Amino acid sequence: MTVNATALRNRLISRARLRNILVFVKTAELGTTRLGAESAGMTQPSASQSLAELEALLQTPLFFRHSRGMSLTPAGQALLPLARRLLDVVDEGAHRVAALQGSASGVVRIAAIAAAVQGFLMEALPRFSRDHSEIVLHLEEMEGKRQIALIADGEIDICLCRHPGTLPEGWGFEPLLSDRFTIVCHPRHPLSSGVLVPLEQLAAETWLTVPVSMAARHALDRLFESAPSFPMLHSVVTTIPSLITEMLRSERLLALMPRRLVQREVASGQLAELPLPMDLPLLDIGMLLPQSELDRPLQKLAAFLHGFAAGAR
Repeated sequence: MTVNATALRNRLISRARLRNILVFVKTAELGTTRLGAESAGMTQPSASQSLAELEALLQTPLFFRHSRGMSLTPAGQALLPLARRLLDVVDEGAHRVAALQGSASGVVRIAAIAAAVQGFLMEALPRFSRDHSEIVLHLEEMEGKRQIALIADGEIDICLCRHPGTLPEGWGFEPLLSDRFTIVCHPRHPLSSGVLVPLEQLAAETWLTVPVSMAARHALDRLFESAPSFPMLHSVVTTIPSLITEMLRSERLLALMPRRLVQREVASGQLAELPLPMDLPLLDIGMLLPQSELDRPLQKLAAFLHGFAAGAR
């Protein structure tokens, strides 16, 4: 028996409970109803009943039951990311209401690329918070494409990113900080003398890189487009600064990274820089903000970040 989407939606709204969703997510993550029930703070019979209620409402099984535990059916796999998102919204709502019932005057939801977090916000936000403890800041690190998706869903108040090319309707971009590409390695790497290394020699090295969708990967491709061969790429692909530092420390690797992403590690001597053999342009880091009138907490944060960036240039 099939059911249309409208009827299913109405049934879920009228009869589903948040605990049904919670038990489903916990069971999917932990693999058994017993562990899911423990994580959700319920008894196993109550958790089993809750899952049965959800499957009855959806009119489809969400799990395969077998002797080793439980695994998701195709319907369960499709539902899981949406259920997690729903619980995240509930968590955020509870946090915002609790903050506003206390001493907080507002909440600002911030999305930022890794280079903005490492090269700017790690210093800026603690200073802002000391002066504006009444404003609660929610910061999530994410790439620019995901930021645009959350803007469309109304889930973000301000983004720290590079210019996305096409601006979301009703939003504007204000550049804050310049950035540039740099080649980094461990200080004990044979090429870490600071002398310009020929492109052919760089192509003979193994490189740690970032996801292919990111500007640093496009810049790496451009760097070696005129070289006789393309270098070997390491199997680990990451934007996490601590992992980049550890990989460069433990193996003979080079990495082409935005300078803002690794500036703390370079300043502390954990990483060394090599001169770039050619100019590779990189967009500024800036603020993506609604063009409509901003509420007071967001106004304060935007003004602070603008001033902080001016002093950090």
